[in-house]
Amino acid sequence: MTRSRTRSRRTTLPADTHVGNRILAALLATEYRRLRPKLEHVRLTRGDIIYRADQDIEEVYFPEEAVIAMIDSMDNGRTVEVGIIGREGLVGINIFLGGVVTPDKAIVQLSGGASRMKAQDLRRELRFGSPLQRLLLDYARAFLAVISQSVACSQHHSIERRVARLLLTMSDYAGSRPFLLIHESIATLLGVRRESVTDAAQKLQVAGLINYRRGNVTVLNRKGLEKNSCECYRVIRQQYQGLHRKLPRLLSTK
Repeated sequence: MTRSRTRSRRTTLPADTHVGNRILAALLATEYRRLRPKLEHVRLTRGDIIYRADQDIEEVYFPEEAVIAMIDSMDNGRTVEVGIIGREGLVGINIFLGGVVTPDKAIVQLSGGASRMKAQDLRRELRFGSPLQRLLLDYARAFLAVISQSVACSQHHSIERRVARLLLTMSDYAGSRPFLLIHESIATLLGVRRESVTDAAQKLQVAGLINYRRGNVTVLNRKGLEKNSCECYRVIRQQYQGLHRKLPRLLSTK
């Protein structure tokens, strides 16, 4: 007997099903239900170290409200952010790319939830060519473009513009609500001196663009802050917006 495909089962998740990560939310309902037992919901706290550099990746994370920064460290102790990952992505992308270890440190910047999966479970999904693999392929392309833009930003733009970009990015993830981001964290992400961050933040505050008090940041004038940011904020945002528009369509084609 020849089995016919039942297209009615190829539905996306119901509207009342809350899946905070956009990659997982783009899965068909049947596929997500199959993966659900392999996912563990965890709460990540600001300052948590998810990975250390050159550490074996045993678990991957699909952030929801949590935001994680991938940070590269130099021999001289300097650091720089190579990518910030939130609800649009996956922390542990090297597993998808066939790697075993992470070259960068991963530190939680904004507290929140995430779905965690064992790396070996993700490898099995990739081996069988699952729908998740197709979604992650497009995400990996976008994330590599983001890394390239972040590196260029660190080399060519002023500290004030880079601070503005970072604050806009975090504000997007926080849903335009006030968020906590201390000067030391900003300095670590941008690979600059803390004093330089303090000067840049003061200029933005005097200009009426932000309110910064004891690490609590409120964006007061978003359009003004965007004008003070470098073009990297717009370029990176467009990468993720394009990915988000494409995700729901990926599984509708063969």
